[in-house]
Amino acid sequence: MQKGLWVVVVISVALNFTFICQEYERTRVTAVPDGDSLQLADGRRVRLLGIDAPEIGRCLADEARDELRSLVLGKHVRLKDIVTDDYGRVLAIVIVEDFPTWVSYMRSRILGLPLSPDPLVNRGMLSAGLARDTFSAPKDYAPTLKQAYDDAKSKKIGIFSSVCRTEPSGDCLIKGNIRDGKKTYHLPACDNYTQVIVDEAFGDHWFCSEAEAQAAGFVRASGCR
Repeated sequence: MQKGLWVVVVISVALNFTFICQEYERTRVTAVPDGDSLQLADGRRVRLLGIDAPEIGRCLADEARDELRSLVLGKHVRLKDIVTDDYGRVLAIVIVEDFPTWVSYMRSRILGLPLSPDPLVNRGMLSAGLARDTFSAPKDYAPTLKQAYDDAKSKKIGIFSSVCRTEPSGDCLIKGNIRDGKKTYHLPACDNYTQVIVDEAFGDHWFCSEAEAQAAGFVRASGCR
């Protein structure tokens, strides 16, 4: 009877271990298509919640994708605060749980060393200046994401650098601005012209004429008279 009980225990442990391994493998990152989304081994495509990286073809989009790949590709991740948006996409806070990343985390906590790589992937992309804060993260993570975003902005790195925030060329002084999906252009005589930032990482553009701006789908801003 005792021998039979041991057999049952061994089989049970083996089955539980197999289940744990399978669950662990499901959330291994197998592909990174762009700077704010990743593909898991179980087929799910996950977008990083609370951040927005440049779309493919825009300023620093390749660099954002490469940075995200360095943080997660081939690693096991844990998803927190999972939500589904209106387009059916899965969004989540993503945390890397591989051993080297957590060693780095513990060294940072105990010895005060720089946190590199950052296990909190959403924050890592903001700290690198390769994404902007959408201010849509859950309250437990919103402050730390905002801090990382503000730090990158103050240092003028990545998308906040002169690489993407460009100056006009010649007489091309019209600012094309995309915010919340709305395309508007601003003439030098428009209200708040000097406060409008041309951010090429997110589709903003300099135009040489109103006709050129309109042909690109931009409309005159309401503050322009």
